[in-house]
Amino acid sequence: MEALDLALPQTVAMLAREGALERRLRDAAGPLSDALHDVVPTLDDVPELRRVALKARRAVHNLRPLALPADRLKELSGVLSGDAQRALAGWQEGIGKLSALRAETDARYEEETERATHRLREAVAHPSLAQGLAHASPHLLSHLTSKPLEPHSKAAKSVLGYVSRAALKTSPFSRLTALALDGHRADGAGHSYVAQQHVRSWLDALARDERFAPAFEVEPNDSIRHVGDRPYVLLSSYNGGGDTAWRSETLADASLYAPLLSKIGSWPRMTVAECLVRVGGDDPFGGYLRLLDTGWIRLVVPWGQTERRPLPALAAALGRLDHPAARETVELLRQLDSEAAQLHALPGIDRARTVERLAAHVRNDANGTKGADEDPRPTVRFAVYEDAVSDVTVCVPGAYVREDLAELGRLLRPFVFRSHLYDWLRDEFVERYGPGGRCPDVFAFLWAVAGDPGHDRKFTQALMLDRAAMGRPTDRAWLPVSASSAPPTTAVLYQVAAASADDVRKGRHRSVVNQYNPGVGGLIARFHHLFASDELGSDGAAGTDGAAGLTEHLRTWIIDAFPGAVARQVTLSGDVNGMHHAADGILPPLRWPGEPSHTDTDGFPGTRVGAQHDSATGTLELTGPDGETVAPVYLGVVPQHLIPGVARLLLCLADPWVNGSRMCCTRSPFDVGPPPEQGAVEAIVGRSHGRLVLERRAWRFAPELMPRPEPGETPATFFRRVHHWRTAHGIPDEVFLSVEGTSPMSDQAATKPLWLSFASPHAVWAAASHVGAVGQAVAVRLADAAPDRSKYWVRDGAGLRRATEHVSLLRWERPGAEPAQGEGQ
Repeated sequence: MEALDLALPQTVAMLAREGALERRLRDAAGPLSDALHDVVPTLDDVPELRRVALKARRAVHNLRPLALPADRLKELSGVLSGDAQRALAGWQEGIGKLSALRAETDARYEEETERATHRLREAVAHPSLAQGLAHASPHLLSHLTSKPLEPHSKAAKSVLGYVSRAALKTSPFSRLTALALDGHRADGAGHSYVAQQHVRSWLDALARDERFAPAFEVEPNDSIRHVGDRPYVLLSSYNGGGDTAWRSETLADASLYAPLLSKIGSWPRMTVAECLVRVGGDDPFGGYLRLLDTGWIRLVVPWGQTERRPLPALAAALGRLDHPAARETVELLRQLDSEAAQLHALPGIDRARTVERLAAHVRNDANGTKGADEDPRPTVRFAVYEDAVSDVTVCVPGAYVREDLAELGRLLRPFVFRSHLYDWLRDEFVERYGPGGRCPDVFAFLWAVAGDPGHDRKFTQALMLDRAAMGRPTDRAWLPVSASSAPPTTAVLYQVAAASADDVRKGRHRSVVNQYNPGVGGLIARFHHLFASDELGSDGAAGTDGAAGLTEHLRTWIIDAFPGAVARQVTLSGDVNGMHHAADGILPPLRWPGEPSHTDTDGFPGTRVGAQHDSATGTLELTGPDGETVAPVYLGVVPQHLIPGVARLLLCLADPWVNGSRMCCTRSPFDVGPPPEQGAVEAIVGRSHGRLVLERRAWRFAPELMPRPEPGETPATFFRRVHHWRTAHGIPDEVFLSVEGTSPMSDQAATKPLWLSFASPHAVWAAASHVGAVGQAVAVRLADAAPDRSKYWVRDGAGLRRATEHVSLLRWERPGAEPAQGEGQ
C-alpha cells in the first residue's frame, strides 16, 4: 500500500515557529535576567517591588509569562534602565506571542490528530491490508470498529504496526507484502493453502486412532548408525503449534534396545495393518503407538514430496477405509482444502470469519469441547498461509545497479571466510579415518561427532573462533573447499533510492544495503512455484519475453555453482514447515535421515553418501555409490546458523562460508555494544562507498532518555516535548527504532526495527510504549530511514509510491588448493 500519511504537518510547522520564537526569547532572556538581578539589591526598602522583580526574573529564566498586574509591571519597569525597559516590553510582547502560538498549536494538534486517527482507520479498511490482517490478527480485524484508535490506545499501536509494515517494510506475509520477479508479469494473484503444520497434525491425530490408522503406512526409523558398537538414532519431536513450525531431533544412544532395533530395522515399509500383525501380543495397537512415540517406527507421509496441496492426498489415503467416520473426516479435509484455496479471493473480514468457521469445524464445535467417542482432531489450530504476487511490475533499470552489486562483491570478498566449524569437522574426520581416508556413510561420521562427549565444547569453541574473525579481512577467505561444498555466496537485500526510474537508469541513485543471507538460494526458494515459467504467460509461454521462471533461474544458478558435483536438495522439517515444503522440487532430493519418507519416495534411499578426505587440499568431499561427487544443497528459509542438532553439521559441510562483513545497515544480533554514556545521545556517522550506503546514520542512548508521557501531561504537551527533544539532538523526522538487549539474541522482537515518525503522535506514543515494555534494555537506537519515502521510485497504476526491497544473489569463485582472489558473479 501507499506510504503512511499520519503526520501532523501544520502542527509540526507551528512547533518549528515556537522553537524559533523560544530561541529569540532565550537570547533576550540573558541580558534581561541580568538587569533584573542587578536591580534587586536596590529594592531592599521596597520589599513588595523586590518580590515582583524576583518573580519576574524567575519567569524570564523559565520562559514563562510574567503573571503580574499591569500596575506592578509598570512600577517594575520604572526602576529599570532604558535598555532594560525596552527588553522587558519586548519580552512581554514575545512571551505573549509564544503563549498564543502554543494555544493555537494545541488546538491544531487536536484537529490534525483527529484527522490522522480517521486516516489510520481508513488505512485498515484498505483491501490488501484487511486481507493480510485476516491472517496476522483476525481478532483485531473483527473488533476494530469498536476499538478507539487515539494515539495512546493499545489498539492504535497494534494497527500502526501492521499499517507501517504494509507501507514501509518488506517481510513477506500474506498481502502485507507482495512478491515480484524482476521483469516478469505482476498480476496481483494470491495463493492460499492450509498451513503445513496443521496438515501434519492431522496426520498424527488420525494415525493414532485405531479406526483410521490402517489408512496409512509406516517404516522403521532408518537413521540408526553405529558408533563403534553402540547404535545411535535420531528421535523426532514436534512442537504443539505456534509461530515456529519445526521438527526437533535428538541423537540418542539406543544401546539398551539394540536387539529390538535390529529386529525392527529389518522390517519393510508396510501398512499399519501389517505392522499390527508384526507387533502382535494382547494389545498390538498399543504396541504400535509405543513404537511411534518412541520413534522406532515413523509414519510415511501420504503425499508427494512436491505436492502443493497435501490435504487432499491425506483425504485420499483416508478414503480407502470403508467407515462412516472416515468418510465424514474425508469430507471435512476436502472442505478445509477447498475453502482455503479460495480464501485469497475473499475480502479481509470474510477471510477472518471463514477461517474461524473452519477452525470451529475442526474443533467439532465452537467451544472446542470433545467427547470420548468423537473423531480425532489435530492439536495444531487450523490456519491458512498465503503468498501474494505484486500487482506492480518491477524492472530494475539497472546497469548501474549491477555495477553497485559488483563493487559490493569486491568489498565483501575478503570478509567471507571458511568457518572454523569446517576445520573442526575435517580434523575429526582425519582423526577417525586418517589422512586421505574414506567413510562409506557420511551420516555415520556425523553421528559419531555429535555423539562424542566433547561435541558441545568443540562446537562452541569453533563458533567463538568464527565470531572473533568477523569484522575484518582474513586470510581464511581464501581457504579451499571441495566440489561438494558451495563456493562463497551471499544474498544481498537492498533498496534502490531514487526519485524516479529514469534516475536509476542514469545512475542518479543510492543502493542501500540492508542485510545479507546465504546466497545459494534458500531465501527465495519457497517462492519458486509462484513464478514457475509455465504459469507466467496466459498463452503457456515461459513468461514475458520468453524469460525463464524462478525455478529455472535457481536450478541454473545452483548447478553452475557446483560444476564438479551432482547437486542434491536437502530438506529439513518439510513435513511440518510449509516454507520448506514449498521449496522442494528444484533439485533431485538427498533425504536427510530424520526426514520422513513420502509416498512417492522409496522407504530407504537406494544409495549411501560417503565422505573422503583430500590430503592435498585439506578438504572433505562427499561421494555417491558410483564415485560421483555429491553436493548437498540446503534451500530452507531458516538460516543454517539457527538449525539445531546434528543437521547443522551436514549443512556446515554443504556451505562452510561465514559472511563476517559489517558492511550493511542491519546490526548483527551477536553484536552487543557497551552501555551508552550516561545522559548522552551518541550520533553515529553513516558509511557510504560510491553509490553504496553501507551503514545508516544512527543515534544511540540509554532507554530512560527516550521521552515518555508524564502523569497529568496533556497529549499536545507531550508531543511538543518530544519535538523539542528531537530537534535538540539533530534527529530527523523519520527513523526506525530498535532496542538493544543485554546479550546476543536476547530479545529478537525488541531488536526488530519499529517505524517512528516524530511528526505522528500515533508513532510517538507507540515508540514510547515499546521502549517502556522491553525488559533489560541497554540502549535505544534510532536509525535514519534511508531511503526516505521521497526516494521510493516504484509506482503503482495510480501513481502511488511503493516501498521495494530487492534480493540479488552473489557468488565468487570457489577457492582451490592455491589461494585465488577471483571475481564474483
